Amino acid sequence: MKLYDASGSIWELDYRGITRSGFEGTAVLTPASLGSPDVVEVTLPRYIGCDFVTFVCGGKGVVTKNSTSYDIYPTWHAPVYTCSVAQSSFEAHVTWELYSRTTNKLIGGGPWNNLRQLCVDMTAATPYDWDVDDIPTGTKTLHWVVRWPL
Repeated sequence: MKLYDASGSIWELDYRGITRSGFEGTAVLTPASLGSPDVVEVTLPRYIGCDFVTFVCGGKGVVTKNSTSYDIYPTWHAPVYTCSVAQSSFEAHVTWELYSRTTNKLIGGGPWNNLRQLCVDMTAATPYDWDVDDIPTGTKTLHWVVRWPL
């Protein structure tokens, strides 16, 4: 069921409570420097307090190096909330796993919490260079949806 308020904003009513549309989106990770975990921070369009739930996910990617293909999987972790009287936001952390397509096994000593470190480790383990630009942008993209109770 959709409800409209006086300003024409859409509110959705479902079995989990009332949510406002527009509180979903994507954010692209800028890989952190070596030694720091990769983190994406999302600031919500308006203040909703600290009583909200965020669902996060991302899609796998394929990296091909020297005719060898690897599947790279990001696992996005539960958000850390940073709320103030002026804004609501969250941080999502990610870990990376890399699988060989030929053996379907985890490789390279992962999982990693830093994409740059994954590239350094894979460059050391294989006869070719890995760079964060080799990782598809879609793999570095966080998809998020926020819900909160009425």
